[in-house]
Amino acid sequence: MRQRSPLPLIVVSLLVLGAVLTLVRGLGHMQWLELAAYDLLTASVETDDSLPPAVSLLLVSEPDIQELGNWPFTDAQLHRILTDVLALDPVVVGLDIYRDLAVPPGHDDLQLLLQTDPRIIAIEKFPGADSPGVPPPPVLRNTNRVGFSDLLADPGGVVRRSLLFLSNGERTGYAFSLQLALAYLQAAGIQPAADAANPSHMRLGTVSLAPLEGNEGGYVDADPGGYQIMLRYRDAPLPFQVHTLRDLRQGQIAPGAIDGRIVILGVAADSVKDYFTTPFAILDARSGTIPGSVVHAHAAQQLLDAALAGRPPLRSWGDSTEFAWLWLWVALGFLAGWFAGPSWRFVLVILAGVLFAVGVTVAAYLWGFWIPVVPNVLGWLFAAAMSSALLAAHRRRDQQVLMSLFARHVSPEVAGAIWQRRDEVLDDGRVLPRTLTVTTLFTDLQGFTRVSERMDPEPFLQWLNSYLAELTEVIMHHGGVLDDFAGDGIKASFGVPFSSPEETEKHALQAADCALALAQALTALNRQWRSQG
Repeated sequence: MRQRSPLPLIVVSLLVLGAVLTLVRGLGHMQWLELAAYDLLTASVETDDSLPPAVSLLLVSEPDIQELGNWPFTDAQLHRILTDVLALDPVVVGLDIYRDLAVPPGHDDLQLLLQTDPRIIAIEKFPGADSPGVPPPPVLRNTNRVGFSDLLADPGGVVRRSLLFLSNGERTGYAFSLQLALAYLQAAGIQPAADAANPSHMRLGTVSLAPLEGNEGGYVDADPGGYQIMLRYRDAPLPFQVHTLRDLRQGQIAPGAIDGRIVILGVAADSVKDYFTTPFAILDARSGTIPGSVVHAHAAQQLLDAALAGRPPLRSWGDSTEFAWLWLWVALGFLAGWFAGPSWRFVLVILAGVLFAVGVTVAAYLWGFWIPVVPNVLGWLFAAAMSSALLAAHRRRDQQVLMSLFARHVSPEVAGAIWQRRDEVLDDGRVLPRTLTVTTLFTDLQGFTRVSERMDPEPFLQWLNSYLAELTEVIMHHGGVLDDFAGDGIKASFGVPFSSPEETEKHALQAADCALALAQALTALNRQWRSQG
């Protein structure tokens, strides 16, 4: 690289970096690919989930609905289900079923149970500018035992973020998962608090839950409305203890199975459309599409992991750090492409770089950081390809210069040696002047003028070309470099373009051997010419 001007490298590197920053990062054209890479990380990388899940699910299945013969539950049926669940002594029961309207019979009994048992938390759909929402049960309105069930889906319908708070200008609502987690943590003596470094951030235990601002990780200008954090799923779509309504009704839930746990009562039936796509769907669309109750379970468990195990949500670098990281990959790509060159090594180096970039991203994910991988890989590939192409252009220029000088005057073996040692011959496309000790061979055809005067042009040129072709082949065979033709005269040098004092004698012997071989070749030519008259 020291032998080349660095200016083209700088210009191209800036172009590559500008293109990657502007198109991929700045404009977000590749956000979908980055989000797909994130989904693949979530679905395939096992993280350290040392804390066992504290959430259990009681799901109403399609066979349960068919067996009951009606949907939604009557108030009497729901009262009986909640009573049976509470009898198993959970810490908190989340009712993930809208219950804003009475479904007689049994309405008064259900309202009394909801009002008097503080372990029950119900859901609402938070009202906004585009929706009136769905109110909670009447007796729980304006209490702290209501959480909104709204889930935040990215373009494409995948849930990757979790809402903690929403505000509509009149009031602020708590997420269903947050209310469940706070009720569980209150029993463990843990209360939410303002973060000491940033009082606008909520802290649970030792973990500060910093809200997303719209450009974290692979996101570009995502809507940061509400108080959002990344939803850090457990290692499987359904890692929680699951019971069905049939299990509860038939007494098949073992004593102590849900004792001291969070229980979410929800629906997992095809006739009730409450399914959401998760990152796991990138590997298995069927298992990666889960009921909303399971998504709430993941969100609540994440908050418990933060408060009880010190496991924060996924974090990301700042813009300046990400851009510096990207610049490093562009620079490394240029160096890799330049030194690997356009050869089989280039493919190996490129693959190694891509694998290393992916490995760094996976390692960071295990440590709780989301590092974009797509811009870095693209920067690496583009920079390596362009520097390799630039090097190839330099080589083509050098080869053209060398071949224009030597290709017609040396044997293929000598031409190959010259190309391999081109740095000794060329300097930035110019031939280097050198002082060498060489042996020079001159040949002259006796009687050439007399013959040329009496022959017609066409046979004369055929005769001369056969002579020159034969002698040229002999000279090249002996390692000579043909540096001049003058009519019938030939000038060839031995020891060009590489020579050392130790090789002078060898080159002289080559020239002498060549001269003897030329005499033999000319003798054979004379016999052939006589036969042709």
